Amino acid sequence: MTTAKPMRLLFVGAGAVGGFVAARTLEGGQDVTVLAHPARARSLREHGLVVVTPSATTTSRPNVVTADELTADYDAVVLAVKADVLDGAMDDIAAAVTPDTMVVPFLNGMRHIDRLVDRFGSSVIGGVLRVATELQADGSVRLLDPLFAIEIGELDGKPSERTDALGTVFRAAGAQVTVSRHIMADMWNKWVFIASIGAITGLMRGPIGEIVAVPGGDAFARAVVAEACGVAAAAGYPLTDAQRQGVERTVTATGSPATSSLSRDLLAGHKTEVEPVLGDLVAHASAAGLAVPYLTAATLALRVHNQRLLTAAARA
Repeated sequence: MTTAKPMRLLFVGAGAVGGFVAARTLEGGQDVTVLAHPARARSLREHGLVVVTPSATTTSRPNVVTADELTADYDAVVLAVKADVLDGAMDDIAAAVTPDTMVVPFLNGMRHIDRLVDRFGSSVIGGVLRVATELQADGSVRLLDPLFAIEIGELDGKPSERTDALGTVFRAAGAQVTVSRHIMADMWNKWVFIASIGAITGLMRGPIGEIVAVPGGDAFARAVVAEACGVAAAAGYPLTDAQRQGVERTVTATGSPATSSLSRDLLAGHKTEVEPVLGDLVAHASAAGLAVPYLTAATLALRVHNQRLLTAAARA
């Protein structure tokens, strides 16, 4: 695989995450198609993919298709969907994945890897995306933080031309890119981070700065990180001292406005992605015989929230 000509990429999920990366990749000179459900497809065709940053608002015009319009002609399929719609997304992209197609998942947690490999085999690589974005009511994507970093790699840790080529594509899109030889450990590192900040801000229903400003807040945040790191270590993917300290710095930063997608969805009254982020981590802890009281409490709180939404919807 070579980047001498534009790489053909299919982005599955044109929300806050997929929409942002698709727009940046298109601006980087690649051939970008977005797979969307019919209503979102109509909006994208009419208004384009709008990204709002503190300094500018840009509109990109990717190719837009629905599942019934999909063809098998892509170098890479980038999955940026919620875990609860992964099965449907896999069905949608089945016709587009050939033996030469990379399947690149940017999903939270780890449960998706086995499911994707079972379906698409060696087409699947590992991926970590670090970006903070939010989908607005008008369909635009708002950038919340300037960080845009991507880690990709073969699941077996071996170097490959295809991951090198994809790394070049994402660098051209403006991302800080690492083509990793230990992508599974990288994914666990990301999982510890999102679970920690999600549990802290979700359970306390506030940003990091407010939490650590009250007595006991700093100790609580560090205890959550310790629980998450313990689960990763028990699974065989311990964080380095530097990685753990980095997570702790983020979740104990004085005055920090940082939140998480879990807490933002919670406070907005939306369904939270509790299971792949926290539920699965608590299940790993239970299997390893580890007590994780803070992670368990956060998981239960968000499950109650989700159940409340389901109950309200059923009554409507």
